[in-house]
Amino acid sequence: MNKNPQTKESIPAGLLSLAMAFVPTQEFDTPYDPVLAFSRGTIFPALDKPFLGEEAVPQ
Repeated sequence: MNKNPQTKESIPAGLLSLAMAFVPTQEFDTPYDPVLAFSRGTIFPALDKPFLGEEAVPQ
């Protein structure tokens, strides 16, 4: 017995993409100095996006 019957509306698995990515171009900027970069987690100022976890949720 076929557990996954293919209907008229089905798309064959071979035609589907696994994933699609969008990667915008990034202009090169002067990187952080190594000590600051280590504390911020990146050498690129444009990628310095601090994590706002619990502090972003009002109590």
